[in-house]
Amino acid sequence: MNYIKSLHIEGFKKFQTLDVEFNEHMNILVGENEAGKSTILDAIKTVLNQQYRLADKSVLRDLFNAQMVEAFEANLSVKTLPRILIEVELVLDPKTKNADYFYGEVYGTLKKQDEKFGIRFECKYDELLGAGMEQSILEKKIPYEYYALTWMTFANNPYQTIRRPLQFLAIDTTSNATTPSFNSYNRTLFTSRYDEATRAKAKNDFRTKLVEAFDAAELPELGDNRKFGVDTKKVVLETILSVYEGAIALENRGSGMESLIKTEIALEKANGLDVILMEEPENHLSFTTLRKMLHEISIKQKDSQIIVATHNNMIASRLNLNNVLWITESVVKSLSGVDKDVAEFFVKADDNAFLQLLLSNKVFLVEGATEFLLLPHFYKQITGKTIEEDGISVISCNGISYKNYLEIAQKTSKKICVITDNDGKQNRIDEATTFNKTTTLQHIFLGTTTDDWTWEACLYNLNKTVLDGMIEVQAGADYLFHKKDYGQVLGKMLNNKVEVAYKMLLSKIAFEVPQYIKDAIEWLRK
Repeated sequence: MNYIKSLHIEGFKKFQTLDVEFNEHMNILVGENEAGKSTILDAIKTVLNQQYRLADKSVLRDLFNAQMVEAFEANLSVKTLPRILIEVELVLDPKTKNADYFYGEVYGTLKKQDEKFGIRFECKYDELLGAGMEQSILEKKIPYEYYALTWMTFANNPYQTIRRPLQFLAIDTTSNATTPSFNSYNRTLFTSRYDEATRAKAKNDFRTKLVEAFDAAELPELGDNRKFGVDTKKVVLETILSVYEGAIALENRGSGMESLIKTEIALEKANGLDVILMEEPENHLSFTTLRKMLHEISIKQKDSQIIVATHNNMIASRLNLNNVLWITESVVKSLSGVDKDVAEFFVKADDNAFLQLLLSNKVFLVEGATEFLLLPHFYKQITGKTIEEDGISVISCNGISYKNYLEIAQKTSKKICVITDNDGKQNRIDEATTFNKTTTLQHIFLGTTTDDWTWEACLYNLNKTVLDGMIEVQAGADYLFHKKDYGQVLGKMLNNKVEVAYKMLLSKIAFEVPQYIKDAIEWLRK
């Protein structure tokens, strides 16, 4: 199949320089807000769709990288004027028609001698056209009108979308049906679905029947042999196309159903699309509809290359985190190295916090809701600051083995502090000690003796008097936990963990904090 192999960016929007290697089939772009997910999609569209080709040159104000503009303003010169270079490297079947038209040298990399399939977009100051503008440049004015935008293949042939090397479609759910992006969807689908002869016949028949339909209206003449007629040059079939489901145009469906149907159509193998871009497909979708969309993508992803930009945890995990491309600090990191079994685990585990972990700087990973409620309280009690002020997240495993999260943390160099129970087993204490000696960014903290076997037991042992007075128990009642008697108060704490934790939280009492929790907080703050 034909697909996008890599992207090279210089001086475009957020990125001074960026390189992205894409997977052949599924690619999931994730990152914080303004990390550059949309910029990567925009760069691809700029090259393949010749976006901005007809735009006013004032648009360059929004396209140039801000740091490059600042560098120019600090050192005024023609040589320091901002510029943009975007290269899209392609994998094409050499037997494909016109494949040689795209085969040649790569400029935007260190290996300039390499020959590959691809297209290059450049936006740079035209010194010949701008001769005499030097004085304006010295006055901190970027001469936008004297910039040239060019699209060339790697073979140094001019590129135009009519000679597109692969069938490419962008689905942007952030826009609505009245925007140009929707018309672009219809036009692209029309072009990819039908061959040139079929399209030409449809357009010719449309023009002929349009004239016939107007003549059939038999409007009276205007006099002096003058009458109204249809100027067929003004009516282009592709600009008025809509996709209908039954008698309803797709753009007249609800936004969520519009997104789902557009995706289903794009994924149909018969439509022959090589590459599909999807920006935030989760927009306007209910939980059920999103799951349906993900199912469609999952079963058909091998027919096309799909590049998705998303904020949604379900999308990132359900489509397999091995396909995730994480944008952080202007670098794109692939998660393809995460253990396959761990990736498959997160595909099946609906209630997970994979994306929260990935987008957090530092993380407390806790066993469940009790620790999730009380740990932020203890943190502020000890440090005088909130975890939010220190840029720390708390993630509850909710029954998921913390080792699955540790695998992701290790592959992405995340600083993560696991707070867990030793369950009264010395071997768990020994394993944690060994683990902490061999890792620097991930540590496990738990009770250091088998008597401190769980979170509640540790708290009760340190705060027995206070908790005995706070927690109400019925006289003579047994509060067994796993058929064992730990005493009434501790027994009730173990059997009603969330209720007791919430009561402790509301009491505003400064409880004694177990030493291993203090150690965990101190370690993560370093």
